[in-house]
Amino acid sequence: MSLSAHGLPEPLRILLLVRALGFGGAERQARQLAQGLAARGHRVRLVAFYPGPFDPELAARNPDLVVIGKRGRYDLARFLGRLLRSMAVFAPDVVYSFLPVPNLLAAVFCTLVRRRAALVWGMRGTPLALNRYDPLARAAVRLERLASRLPDLVIANSASGAAALRGDGFAARPVAMIANGIDTGHFRPASRSQRLAARSALHCPGSAMVVAMVARFDPMKDHPTFFQAIAIAARTAPDLVALIAGDGPPAAVAELHQMAARLGIAGRLIWAEARREVTEIYAAADLLCLPSAFGEGFPNVVGEAMACGRCCVVTAVGDSAAVVGDTGWVVPPRAPQMLAAAILDCLQAIRKIGAVNLNARKRIVDNYGVEAMISATECRLMRSVAQRRGRTRRGRGAGR
Repeated sequence: MSLSAHGLPEPLRILLLVRALGFGGAERQARQLAQGLAARGHRVRLVAFYPGPFDPELAARNPDLVVIGKRGRYDLARFLGRLLRSMAVFAPDVVYSFLPVPNLLAAVFCTLVRRRAALVWGMRGTPLALNRYDPLARAAVRLERLASRLPDLVIANSASGAAALRGDGFAARPVAMIANGIDTGHFRPASRSQRLAARSALHCPGSAMVVAMVARFDPMKDHPTFFQAIAIAARTAPDLVALIAGDGPPAAVAELHQMAARLGIAGRLIWAEARREVTEIYAAADLLCLPSAFGEGFPNVVGEAMACGRCCVVTAVGDSAAVVGDTGWVVPPRAPQMLAAAILDCLQAIRKIGAVNLNARKRIVDNYGVEAMISATECRLMRSVAQRRGRTRRGRGAGR
């Protein structure tokens, strides 16, 4: 282990803080990092507020998982006490947190409990349209902005996100960009039998052209624009169906069902719950569409679908266009007519050359590997710890 080049001959004690090990990109990166950093000899603990579907993947001693068991939004004082005690017992050298609420609680810990620990925040996207979210979510984002002087380092997962963090309103000093890593051994083109099995399991008609959208039901993902585009494209492509995979608040799901009925496309939609094994969705689909309206950083689902050899149609939000490159289609956000035209163009290309886009897979293999992400993160975390220790020693010297 080449730690001496960074002035830290010993492994680090690294604590990763997340809400839960769910289906999102931040949670996937946290799992990958926990396992990858532990494999490199560091002592790693992942702390989560809530239980999640991927908890069994971190059942080993290193990395290990601690679920605090937050009992809803208003279980604050007791939850905070349990969380800070659990983090303090681990005595981390560095705390790396993901998303606004974990970032704020990590800052509390590193400010009040363990001041010698380096604080690293993970920022996952570009600015949100805050008026689309509830008051607690808006408050968390605004508090995060106010506290942005506290972290020793902020890691963005996209170039567009890093640029936003270096702009007005965010006071973080060092900002690094480390793109998400895609496990191209796991995400790979499906065989014909796997594709047929996936289509059968998901009730996709054998002769249909399937456009998948894999996203939580959140305003930033913009399902309404996608539905409008499907309604428009279906006039030209009668064999078109949409495979909707995700989860979210029941009210949001009900509203989308109502919209589909109004647009006359309810019979063209196949609804699939968010799942541990999302490769089944990519195997069943002919292409992936991500119509994000705002807030996107590095969209994992685009990288995963491309690694599976799928063409992608995306909007020019965050780094989606940079990930797709010249292997797919990019349109402006909130433009259903243009999105529909891109979907039709993509389907026409697939009908000519087949559903497997090896150029898309090669782009992910060449540029967005998991090991590169883990190596870059390890280096940045070690630098942050070294710098924090250097500042602590200088501070002690000044006080004598």
